[in-house]
Amino acid sequence: MKERRLQGPVLPFILIGHVLFIGLAILAVLHWRERVVHVDSAYQVFKWVQKGGVEVEAHRFGAVLPQLMVKLLKAMGASLRTLLVTASLGHVLVSYGIFIVLAHVLHRPWIAAASALAAVLCTRLTFYGLVLEANYLLSYPFLLAGLLDRPVEAWKRHAGWIAVVLFGVLTVHPVGFLLALYVIALTWLRHPGPMRPYLVVVGVVLLWGAIGRLLFPPSGYEAGLYQAAIEGVSASGPVNPALDFLVGHTWRHTTHYMALWAVLLITLVTLATSRAWRTLALLLMAFTGYTILNIVTYHAGETAMMMEKNFVPLATIVALPLMAALGGMPLKRKAWLAVPYLIVVFVQFRGISFASRPAGERLHRIAGLVDIMAEAGLKKAVFTDQQLDGAGLHIHWALPYETLLLSTVDPPHVGRTAMAVRELGTTPIPQGLNFHAWNDDLPASALDPHHFFIPDTPYVVLSGPIHLEP
Repeated sequence: MKERRLQGPVLPFILIGHVLFIGLAILAVLHWRERVVHVDSAYQVFKWVQKGGVEVEAHRFGAVLPQLMVKLLKAMGASLRTLLVTASLGHVLVSYGIFIVLAHVLHRPWIAAASALAAVLCTRLTFYGLVLEANYLLSYPFLLAGLLDRPVEAWKRHAGWIAVVLFGVLTVHPVGFLLALYVIALTWLRHPGPMRPYLVVVGVVLLWGAIGRLLFPPSGYEAGLYQAAIEGVSASGPVNPALDFLVGHTWRHTTHYMALWAVLLITLVTLATSRAWRTLALLLMAFTGYTILNIVTYHAGETAMMMEKNFVPLATIVALPLMAALGGMPLKRKAWLAVPYLIVVFVQFRGISFASRPAGERLHRIAGLVDIMAEAGLKKAVFTDQQLDGAGLHIHWALPYETLLLSTVDPPHVGRTAMAVRELGTTPIPQGLNFHAWNDDLPASALDPHHFFIPDTPYVVLSGPIHLEP
């Protein structure tokens, strides 16, 4: 088989990968509102459009490339709608680009196929969490694997790229270093040789754990996770939210993780029949350890999307050794395995597509809130947490960004922004815009006039119950 020409059994896997990423790109365009006008995503994308320079929120360096796409189009005078659609599409294009590099530049088609499988294996709601940095743990580790997947004597030709990609893996997520170690260990099992080069790379990863936090101090959210992990070790209760989520979405609530368990079983059987016992042991250790880490850390629970995000990297842990093992199988077995590969990819892609419905519920409620403001003739409104919770709209801190983006993007492009307070009379109402990006009141006149406009008028309190259709 000439893998450089993508002939033989590997070709169907690569074609499926291309179709999959094109399908994800289409979903990103069709559901750009659900992906952009959503809490953290709305907050960050607003800053991409409003502010100059590159915005790196909580050291999320993985979002730099999609952000640069938005910045380039903004400099070319693109409309707000074009910028928001690009923000949604850009994150898919990064993963697709890595897939193309693996398959057609580095000529590592089986690793490319693994990245395509991982892109959907544990992903459903998180597809609509645009800026969740865990999404990049489904692509950057595979690029690192593709660069390392050769005898150590050949690493010198790729040393610069290995360093760049290794930095990317280490910085896209707090647990990136764990996956980097996993990739290095898998590479060593596939290409045993002199230990020194492997130990050097492992030393860099471990050194990052000691020094990296000094260069890039953990955000408040990340620091909270460390504290939660410490507390979770001693926490005990009748139900663990993280474990309950994993089990519940295997068969009780949805069958989302059924594919993960099926692929894990296939991988274990494949490794056992090929007598790759050390790889099998590494897979079990990594899968079990990462699952326990999330069960301990998220013992108090979070929103459904955030709980799902925590388990997304399991797809990388399973897909990489499976597809690497397929590359060494007899030709006939490879060809037959393209069928279950296609089935798993299709079923999980279908789940992502259907997840646009729950993801759209918040969007529809925000649209209803904007309509209430429009009927009242208001550009700036204040609601209470109790009002919004009663109407089914929860998580209120990003409401100013969500309402502004949604109200401005379509004709007649009338900007409106809403904020939430705990109780009327106890929280001061700002004179300017209540935008956390500046940690202060922002004069409405400071908004980018090419994309946003709200007059410098005071906020108006809308009291009484409100009704928002899901």
